[in-house]
Amino acid sequence: MADISYTPTFRDVPWTDRRDRATASGPIGFNSKFNAIASDLRQLSTVVTRIGTAIDASNAPPPPQQQRLSFTPVLHTTSSSTGEWAYDASGVVSTASGEALGVANLTLPDGLRLTSVRVVGSIGRNSFGAGGGGVSLLRTPLRLVVPPPAPEALTGDGDIPGKGAFDLQIPVTASRALIDTSVFRYVFTANFTTITFGGLSIEAVHLTFAPPS
Repeated sequence: MADISYTPTFRDVPWTDRRDRATASGPIGFNSKFNAIASDLRQLSTVVTRIGTAIDASNAPPPPQQQRLSFTPVLHTTSSSTGEWAYDASGVVSTASGEALGVANLTLPDGLRLTSVRVVGSIGRNSFGAGGGGVSLLRTPLRLVVPPPAPEALTGDGDIPGKGAFDLQIPVTASRALIDTSVFRYVFTANFTTITFGGLSIEAVHLTFAPPS
């Protein structure tokens, strides 16, 4: 709490019987005494207001903080995929050579705003030849329509770079950043294509959320 103090300024000068006369004016008159008391009361009122403000501030809930969701995606192979996704003992998901497309359903915090997406993994250092890969975060409407609508991307391009470890910071599409689980379902996708050996591994996905602006 802020340093709040109050020091009275009124100091009474008592009258003496049979010597002083009660008067309205003068340094010890009624007016001077009552004006000094009134000034102290105004100062006290200001201090009480400051105390109330400080108490309210101390009782106020802390400002909402960002939330972070970190996970290894549980990737399910699609019908068009020729490669398979597998998990090691530490939970890292990977795929070897071939064409692997994996989809993971996500449960995201409703009503928050997605602010950043980070994907950490690696491409086999011995890889060579043609190939590429990418990751994305998508949403699809829950309503059933024919034909089904195309998924909407919540993020920009998440192209995986060349060999070795990668740490992707993927930009978020601001107009689709608000999470609404009553209207959409959300998925994470990863794809990898190569004609040689090497493989792709994804160690973790980090999503950061903030309260709606």
